[in-house]
Amino acid sequence: MKLLTLLLVCGLYPSAGQKKEISSKDCASAAQCVSGSLNLGTMKTTVNTQCCSTDLCNSQKPPALPSKSPNGKQCYYCTDKDCLGIVDCLGNEDQCIKFKVNAAGVQVNMKGCATRSICNAPTGSMQTAGISGDVSCCSGNLCNGAEGVKISLLFVLVPLLSSFLFL
Repeated sequence: MKLLTLLLVCGLYPSAGQKKEISSKDCASAAQCVSGSLNLGTMKTTVNTQCCSTDLCNSQKPPALPSKSPNGKQCYYCTDKDCLGIVDCLGNEDQCIKFKVNAAGVQVNMKGCATRSICNAPTGSMQTAGISGDVSCCSGNLCNGAEGVKISLLFVLVPLLSSFLFL
């Protein structure tokens, strides 16, 4: 078991001034010593953990991760209407992520950019960040799939066939 100090910083976009910092200290396994970021288009969360293995070594709060610039990668993100938004990934966010969050008994789809360390984190670490259920990550541009209104093939074929019948 390692001692863990955690700094979790959440911010809402576009107003970078709205931030909330959560700092905690605990014991953790080495796999839970994860640092990285999760960018969901309208919200960004950074996690910076520092782990050590001697008595009382977690007295210092880890620094906030620095802001990064866009890296050229893009992923889909979700709004309250659909998952068609496109977000520019920042810094070392090299993965597109999709997962579900259970909020007040309602499952909500979430998509965005993440660092590889967030994608590879164990389930317990994900739950600390509020992520539950199946999490999937991929490395291609826009690989986390857009979800919009799906039109039935029947609705497309019926008007097309009727136009041929009346020609």
